[in-house]
Amino acid sequence: MIRKVLAPVFFLILLSGHVGSPGVIFEGLLGPYRVLAIINPPDVVPGTATVTVIIPEHPESINLEARPVYWSAGLKGTPKADPLFPVPGELGKYEGELWFMEGGTSSVQLIMTVGGETFEAIIPVMAVPTAQKDMPFELGLVLALLGILLVVLMVTIVASAMSDSISEPGVQRTAKSQKKKQLGIIAGTLVMLLILWGGKSWWDAESNQYRNYLFEPLSGISTFESGPDGDFLHLSIEPLKSTQGRVTRKISFIVPDHGKLMHMFLIRKGDLDVFAHLHPERLDTLNFRVKLPPLPSGDYHVFADITRYTGFAETIVSELNIPESANFRLATNETVILNRDDTYTFSNPVSNKVVTLDGDIMICGKPGIKTDLPGGYSAVWETETGKFEAGKLYNLDFALFDQEGEPALLEPYLGMMGHAVVLKHDGTVYIHLHPTGNYSMGSQQMLLDRFTSGKIGFTDIPQSQSFQDSIDQVVAFLDALPDVERDSLLMGNMVHYNWQNPEHEEHSMVSFPYAFPEKGDYRIWIQVKIGGKIVNGAFDVEVE
Repeated sequence: MIRKVLAPVFFLILLSGHVGSPGVIFEGLLGPYRVLAIINPPDVVPGTATVTVIIPEHPESINLEARPVYWSAGLKGTPKADPLFPVPGELGKYEGELWFMEGGTSSVQLIMTVGGETFEAIIPVMAVPTAQKDMPFELGLVLALLGILLVVLMVTIVASAMSDSISEPGVQRTAKSQKKKQLGIIAGTLVMLLILWGGKSWWDAESNQYRNYLFEPLSGISTFESGPDGDFLHLSIEPLKSTQGRVTRKISFIVPDHGKLMHMFLIRKGDLDVFAHLHPERLDTLNFRVKLPPLPSGDYHVFADITRYTGFAETIVSELNIPESANFRLATNETVILNRDDTYTFSNPVSNKVVTLDGDIMICGKPGIKTDLPGGYSAVWETETGKFEAGKLYNLDFALFDQEGEPALLEPYLGMMGHAVVLKHDGTVYIHLHPTGNYSMGSQQMLLDRFTSGKIGFTDIPQSQSFQDSIDQVVAFLDALPDVERDSLLMGNMVHYNWQNPEHEEHSMVSFPYAFPEKGDYRIWIQVKIGGKIVNGAFDVEVE
């Protein structure tokens, strides 16, 4: 008996964009068990991905396998799964490697067999070549010396074949044979040079072809527009120059995620003290526009997350300069909400000081880091030590409290009980998190629908204009729904962990699984909805 744990969700869950993050983190159910998985895709394709799966209950007598599945190939066109092996000394932890042979929208299918039943889960993985490896100097030097030796030996063999090999044993070398040997050296050298030239030409051609095959992220230009009806951000997406994905990466093939075609985040550079989560409207295929809240002047990071028909998810990165504006006003006591889904907030400037725990704040017996939220609410980051290591998987647990210090009643925000954005101070690492991990659930849904249909190849791609029109109608339909009805459709039957955990009955919790990709200083914004209002809070952390 096979059970698939991913239930259909009406047009997609929130996209998690990422810049500078090396792996995919998944948290969900695999059969009766909660699992956490970390998948580090290769940066060179073909290449191997590492898969780590953690099952906190560490059940016995299970068989765990994984295999890469491409959108274009489907489940039937995928090779046999490879086993994941238990890690000695670490109960419930399994590891393995998978080969990704080509780039494109893909996934990792986890397969668990326990008690005669088989359970499956699909985890989206964007397997695209992002790097071209340089040969280490030491290895290059060794290979060069060996090459020179082989050339000398080959020339010697050719020269000997043309002179000494045709002489009788014991006969003194004559001027004629000496001349033949010299001709052999010349001929052998020319032949080897020709072979080396041909090899270099082939190598350069392959290198150039691979360079053209490298993933080229979309880029955009954000401009500030001011008028009588307010300030706006206009995002113009630059057409993709490379031929990779020339059909399926068309902007007209993007699909709504959490009911929105694009999730955009604006963060003021330097101090990181201004944060906005907006949802631009599509003007045409390459142009999007959104009304700006009254933000202070300055230079801003702009991150725009999108998901495509094939499940391919990516982040468009740009910059925006906001000049001095009469529309700016400081938000003091509460966060101003634009429409019902857009939000922005102000926080203290970042500092490089190490964050210390407050011993007077204890959550479930653990010390915490507290921050005040707009509207009199507060959040406490539950952490045992306040110290975090790069590359290590953590559950970032946050407890939410109302104005009286009582557990806050969390409401869904765009189909999730919470969202988080992680940004390294220098802007090189950006990630949009949700309680299920950092992968795009929109990608997951598109892949699952594709595999269920049994279709393969690229012959059934819809017409771009008609597809775009139909998607716009879906977005308009979702926007017209009341919050409760829309959230019910977007949430489906997703499971949110920890915030409903019996161990946390005395307060509301939201948890995000994450592994910081590298050392440095980070700021984390959490977003929850309380009393019908979106509430944002910022936390700072130093990763060692």
